Amino acid sequence: MTLKLEEKTIELCGKTYVLHANMSVLDRVQEEHDGDVAKLMATPINQAMAEILSAMLNDWSEDQGWEEEWTVRKVKKYFSAAMLRDLDVIGMFFRAMTPAAMAEKEKDRRAKAEEAEEKTDPDNSGN
Repeated sequence: MTLKLEEKTIELCGKTYVLHANMSVLDRVQEEHDGDVAKLMATPINQAMAEILSAMLNDWSEDQGWEEEWTVRKVKKYFSAAMLRDLDVIGMFFRAMTPAAMAEKEKDRRAKAEEAEEKTDPDNSGN
């Protein structure tokens, strides 16, 4: 099986940025929301898109050794809401999280099934 990060390339301020939602980007967004990515869902959509794009741009800038820092405010100055929607950074972000989220749900489901099985197994009644 081959796994590859979804990525999009944009030209911005004379530089080429490759946007992707790797673990570093996920961590950056999580830090913005006190460790709870679910809080992002309660954020107004344009704010959420700007936060995610800011994390993606900063991650790429850091990897390239560039001094450029992208704040949410700066992202909002350079990008319109339509441009942010076209980039689909929210989609990229949540698609990157899906496999891990699905694995976690499966792990929880199996644990509950095993727990239920232990309760109904006559050989494991504690007698």
